[in-house]
Amino acid sequence: MNLKRLAVIAVILSFVSGCKSTPDIRDIPLSLTAKNKTLEYKKLPGVASNVVTLGTVKNALREHVSAHTGYTQCDIECGKWQTADIKSIWGKKVSLTDSEVKITYFRGDKFRTGSTYLSKVHTAFPYQIEETTESFKVNLLPAMTATAEDASDALFIPISSPVSDKTLQELLDNVLNKPGKNIDRHVYSSGSFNVEFDPASVQTSFERKLKQKPNENKSNKRVYKNSFTFNSGDMVAYVDLDIFLYRGKSKVEYRLSHPVSVSPDGTSQYDEKLMGILLEHLKSVANS
Repeated sequence: MNLKRLAVIAVILSFVSGCKSTPDIRDIPLSLTAKNKTLEYKKLPGVASNVVTLGTVKNALREHVSAHTGYTQCDIECGKWQTADIKSIWGKKVSLTDSEVKITYFRGDKFRTGSTYLSKVHTAFPYQIEETTESFKVNLLPAMTATAEDASDALFIPISSPVSDKTLQELLDNVLNKPGKNIDRHVYSSGSFNVEFDPASVQTSFERKLKQKPNENKSNKRVYKNSFTFNSGDMVAYVDLDIFLYRGKSKVEYRLSHPVSVSPDGTSQYDEKLMGILLEHLKSVANS
């Protein structure tokens, strides 16, 4: 950027602060041949009852749309400073209302003064969520409309659109053709149990048979505090332990967790019995 351009911009920002050219609004024609997309997330019982909720389903829906509509590295904003005061920015924003997944693409200039000059493209996917006793069902409809705001920068030079009409259609089709997003969370269980051995012996047993997480031993003279990982089949479980003297023996307080994944096809990898199996393994190690 040459000095003449910078000087002109400085004059404009000094005398026309906050004044911007009005964008040209145009409708973008969309193909309306795509079919609705259905996602179903099965509710989980027991300690996993908070994995599939209206909130996590909506978040999975937003992530699905965001993952397949481009600018995946700029889900909020990407940018590069062109000068000390002018930053070129681009990206997209995906947000949910009660009835639509809204998408806004943008490209343009941002100034340290706070002024922005942006070309934008707006579109949205209508959706409905039905909750039953067994699951949440999402009906995602094709985007029906899209509009472009073709803007100019501070020198009234046109700013290119953040996404072409053709590419926009391809991205919108991706959302309805690609598999939905899993809901991936951890489930937790906490409690305590007694052990017949002294705390130092119990601590040694855990160190010998479980994998201690680096820098997670925060023991003192009264309490052994640890974090460990261990396997149950192909799944990795996590546990935080406090081991301390109790009536001449030991008490172990634990907080167990393991990952769970719920698919948008109505299935999950959750085993309600697994937490009990993990706890029995901990007790076996503590008493070994």
